[in-house]
Amino acid sequence: MNQTISVGAPRLGMGRRLGLSKYCAIACVAFRRRYNERSVLFGRIAFYAVLLMIFSALWRAVFAAQAAGSAPPSAEFGDYVWYLVVTEWIVLSQPSLHMEVQSDVQSGDIAYQLGRPVSYVGSKLCEGLGDLALRLIVLGAAGLVFGRFFAESWPDPTQLLLAALVGLLASLLMLLCLLSIGLCALWLHDCMPIYMVWQKLVFVLGGLMLPLSIYPGWLQSLALASPFSAMLYGPGHLVSGHEPGLALPLVLKLCGWCTLAAVVMCVLERRGVRRLEVEGG
Repeated sequence: MNQTISVGAPRLGMGRRLGLSKYCAIACVAFRRRYNERSVLFGRIAFYAVLLMIFSALWRAVFAAQAAGSAPPSAEFGDYVWYLVVTEWIVLSQPSLHMEVQSDVQSGDIAYQLGRPVSYVGSKLCEGLGDLALRLIVLGAAGLVFGRFFAESWPDPTQLLLAALVGLLASLLMLLCLLSIGLCALWLHDCMPIYMVWQKLVFVLGGLMLPLSIYPGWLQSLALASPFSAMLYGPGHLVSGHEPGLALPLVLKLCGWCTLAAVVMCVLERRGVRRLEVEGG
């Protein structure tokens, strides 16, 4: 009996390692595939530059009007530019994971993929992570160049590093939300209405274009109580000249929302698979 246990345990450990290696391989393949699609990356970089150019010109005009008036500017022009650099970096790096899941549902491919020796949701999440990693790297490098050009200054290096690290966690939360939205297609067959509502909430309550600090008090309180502010306003707030001590509470908040998003994703997967089995795919 002891011999059987001693032989079986390494096999179990090897199986776990092989299982993890499968998911790592999926992420690596997605990373390389997106890397070969350079035209898509260049398109996102160009769109990133256009957005920053437009809104930096807008903020420059606002600050020029404030300087011409009696009221002193409430912040530095460069702070708002770097805020946009971080928030747009997070949003533009996201893959269209919800559309991929919806396509699998509508074509019926999901029924065949469920029979694979890897979890469907796990494989999709790893594909998204591989895609996300490449875009975060490429757009992050481009954002540094664009930010320096349009802001005409560098932020504090510590605050920039903290914003980047927190931005990675915020990107993971957004990816989990997109995958959960895609799984809703198992019931609705079209997840775009849910995505459009979610996207608008991210833009408004997340503070994509405008920091929450300039919102009305009631809207600011509503936004700060939602997960959307942690996705965008939190990382952008760190880079725009605020205390580094805000990073730890923000990380804890993001971890809590990531855990909740992962639980929702698992529940949707379990119930969706059960629904497919009952209806025969």
